Amino acid sequence: MAKFTTPKGTQDIYGAKALSFDHIEQTFAAIAQIYGFVPMRTPTFEATELFERGVGETSDIVTKEMYTFIDKGNRSMTLRPEGTAGVMRAIVSEKLYATEDLPLKYYYSGKCFRYERPQLGRYREFHQFGVESVGVSSIFNDVEVILLGITALNVLGLQNVSLKINTLGDETSRLEYTKALKEYFKPHFHEMCSDCQNRYEKNPLRILDCKVPSDQEIIKEAPSLSEFLSPSAKSEFDQLLNILEGYGVSYEIDDKLVRGLDYYSHTVFEFHYVSSKGKDYGAIGAGGHYEHLLEEVGGPSLPGVGFAVGIERLYSVLNDDEILENIASSLDFYVMSVGENSFDDAFSLLTALRGYGYQGDINFAKHSFKQLFKRAERANARYAIIIGDDEVANQVVNIKDLISQEQVSVAYGDVIDYIDGLYNSEEHGHHDHE
Repeated sequence: MAKFTTPKGTQDIYGAKALSFDHIEQTFAAIAQIYGFVPMRTPTFEATELFERGVGETSDIVTKEMYTFIDKGNRSMTLRPEGTAGVMRAIVSEKLYATEDLPLKYYYSGKCFRYERPQLGRYREFHQFGVESVGVSSIFNDVEVILLGITALNVLGLQNVSLKINTLGDETSRLEYTKALKEYFKPHFHEMCSDCQNRYEKNPLRILDCKVPSDQEIIKEAPSLSEFLSPSAKSEFDQLLNILEGYGVSYEIDDKLVRGLDYYSHTVFEFHYVSSKGKDYGAIGAGGHYEHLLEEVGGPSLPGVGFAVGIERLYSVLNDDEILENIASSLDFYVMSVGENSFDDAFSLLTALRGYGYQGDINFAKHSFKQLFKRAERANARYAIIIGDDEVANQVVNIKDLISQEQVSVAYGDVIDYIDGLYNSEEHGHHDHE
């Protein structure tokens, strides 16, 4: 028989890890909803041209990393490498800019695909959560999105989140800066890597993102964008920083921060995290403001701002910091049926408990008490409910607290009330059955 393994750059996610992924996504979704964002789910594949226009022809994603295929109708399709372009396309296809109130505020989560060299924490199939706020040109939209990201990371348990921020200015500023960069890099052109030589012609700003050590040396002395900011772009950035300071957000201005996508203008930012043990994880999420992205994919000229986080990356950070310790599957009850005649009653009780919203399990194979207690322990059960032939004869069950080891005998008719009492006294308010 053929031996199948996971394709390179992918992974199977199950058990506690899958519960952790759910927890991260649900936390971000809950905070996004508090901020007035609503969910959007877009297709996993789209026309290739959408990403060429929406992500930018000079970005590494489009030039090197896309999973592109020709479908049976001879159309070029691409598995989405990121979430923003699909959201923009949906806003245009569904004419949301005309039928809904602005700003349009959406959050999304789902799988993305990039043909990358798999390395620590980088996968070819990965999960992304993101938000986009489109249609209103106010500095407060940028602030709102940044605060949403920091709040969600704090709620997950990451306390030392800092913000690296920069402004790419308006078009005038960027045109001036691009000219200056070309001047600066011109004498170094032949020393630079082939990617940077390519970027030199198409989008010199992208050179600042190069990871090749020898190129980074050249970049160090490059002029800074802040020298070329128009007065209005500069005052807008200062205003943004003042508002963030007012909300107690600590930030660091990083003038080499350009982000790897072609569509950003004005504010760009990254969320950085240093663990309690002092380990610097670098960027754990990133985003920025864009002016023409919607227009690029065939819509009206409306500005927007958004960010995305990688769930795999966040999982490894939270895991390293032991913040996910308590996220394991757990049961309220493990029902133990021992003897010939007790399965019917045991299953009927378990089904009733499940009907009331309690989490419970039972094993239908014949096992000894000792084995059943081991299983209950492995399933993180809070209580064991024991039914044997004697219990059936007397119409009672034994309920054992698996923490205190106390055991109580309860008549069939009183079981649900007794259990509600246990949970209400523990203030498990979500199990009220009035």
